Amino acid sequence: MAKTLAEALKQTKPFDSKEEEVVLALQHTAARIIEPWAKFLKTTAGLTGSQYNVLRILRGAHPARLTCTDISARMIARDPDVTRLVDRLLEGGLVDRAREQRDRRVVEVGITAAGLAVLAKLDPAVKAFPKAVIGHLGQKRLKQLGALLQEVLSSARTFPRRDHR
Repeated sequence: MAKTLAEALKQTKPFDSKEEEVVLALQHTAARIIEPWAKFLKTTAGLTGSQYNVLRILRGAHPARLTCTDISARMIARDPDVTRLVDRLLEGGLVDRAREQRDRRVVEVGITAAGLAVLAKLDPAVKAFPKAVIGHLGQKRLKQLGALLQEVLSSARTFPRRDHR
């Protein structure tokens, strides 16, 4: 039987507000969804979620190359050190770097054939994972959830406001 959020968190006091409860539920749910995915990536491809995300972004741009700033702007979970992520992928031969011809100060990153092969190997699981995790909700409820999450995202950047400081 499914636990309530309070039970899962072993919380004995009531939440201060319904908003607090729902935000914690979102964080808790996201963490529980990501855990098996992160383990799968690590054991199957030796990647972290952030490294996979960088490869996914580079494949989407391929054959064009992107700067670390461009990659960072497209990340799902922001990582303050995209350069470090790229360094690790470079060590594994999954990406390469090149200086832009017009401005040698600019370094651009591209995905290699090896990086494309790793993603191709992961693609079936990438397609199956969302269905395994939330497919049971059905199309109508998924559409509702998507719309609600979009509403939340549209106002997520309004904090902190002056009256909350």
